[in-house]
Amino acid sequence: MRPILILAIVFIISYCVYAEEAPILTLDDCVKAALANNPKLRQMASKVDVDKANVGIAKSGYLPQASTTGGYAHYDTSKISFGSFAVSGIDKRYNVISENTGASQLIWDFGQTLNRIKAAKETLSAAQYEFLETQENTILNAEKSYFNVMRTQLLLKAAKDKLEMTKTLLGRAEGFYEVGYQQPYDVTKAELSVANANLELVTANKDFELAKVSLNNIMGNNAGTDYRVIEISEFHPAEINIEAALKAATTNRVELSKLQAQARAAQADLEAKKKGNWPTVSFGANNQISDTDTPGVGNVRSWNAGAQVSWPWFDGFKTKSEIEAAQASLKMVQLGIEDQTLMIALEVQNAVLALGEAKERINATQKLLQESSENLEISKARHEEGLGSLIEVADAETNEVSAKQTHASAIAGYLSAFADYQKSIGVISPHSVGK
Repeated sequence: MRPILILAIVFIISYCVYAEEAPILTLDDCVKAALANNPKLRQMASKVDVDKANVGIAKSGYLPQASTTGGYAHYDTSKISFGSFAVSGIDKRYNVISENTGASQLIWDFGQTLNRIKAAKETLSAAQYEFLETQENTILNAEKSYFNVMRTQLLLKAAKDKLEMTKTLLGRAEGFYEVGYQQPYDVTKAELSVANANLELVTANKDFELAKVSLNNIMGNNAGTDYRVIEISEFHPAEINIEAALKAATTNRVELSKLQAQARAAQADLEAKKKGNWPTVSFGANNQISDTDTPGVGNVRSWNAGAQVSWPWFDGFKTKSEIEAAQASLKMVQLGIEDQTLMIALEVQNAVLALGEAKERINATQKLLQESSENLEISKARHEEGLGSLIEVADAETNEVSAKQTHASAIAGYLSAFADYQKSIGVISPHSVGK
């Protein structure tokens, strides 16, 4: 089960928004669709493939290098011309076909190739962490959009209930007016309540459709909005410890891991650059065959093998400038780690505070809902005994619907805040989807 759903105790399915045949989407359904269709995620996967290939390119420096070249040449020395003058020469025409095969193997370059391989591997690690970062952001966006759909779905349900309630009250008011029990003002006020409830229903339906359009966009779904979502109505709020949250964020956040991998790559690149003016030792062998049709010459074969030392001890200060650039890049990444650490700490603290506020809001709205329900029961009892007016009952019913709307928004707000908290400590993971 996804960590956010551990909070849920009871899942209540609402059948009042759409017909019973309308499909029901769960949180896992939405997250899976978002992960499958997100173009940014596929782009990051391609970047990982590119960096994986770059590791192979870097490793090729330690493997043997071999090549074969061929050539054809035609020689004609029968006549030599200088401008308008021509000098007769040796009458000789011949063709030469040559083939040259060589191989070389790096023996030692004082760590240049080794550090290039290390830098490529760390760059690959950074790309993999960036992929995970994009994956987590996709999950977070899908979760928050899902909870927003749930919130607007609950508000739409409350708006429909309110409209039905005001229509019932209007019928009562008209009936009492006809028998002279109430004043015309009561009927007019009931009609106004119906009109306002109709307007609220239109707004609630619009908000619900817009929320589903936003969720569809994240899921990559163009099939329409004829669906509903499961509503989470009861759960136990989580107990949060700020120190444990900060420690978990430092350990789990992939943004930090990505920057740390980039720092290791920059350090390895710097070490490689520092060896730019050092010697390189390699072993090479070469075999050459020349086939000529010159009489008395025929084929010419030659081969050689041996060790070679190359020492680029001066390159116009190119290596010096490359070292300075690598040092600056490393410093930039190190400062980025410090900045990211501060940002993560701030993000965790904000998430914890927002979660605490959302928890208190649920408690307050729960109490408000309880009080409004009790007040409605009292108003109905007073009206039945002739001690209260129908308007008093109508006001109490309206207050109860408003309390339900506020409580529904508070629940969705808490779930969304908890998703933000999970992301802040780095525990969002696709591996728990569907479990």
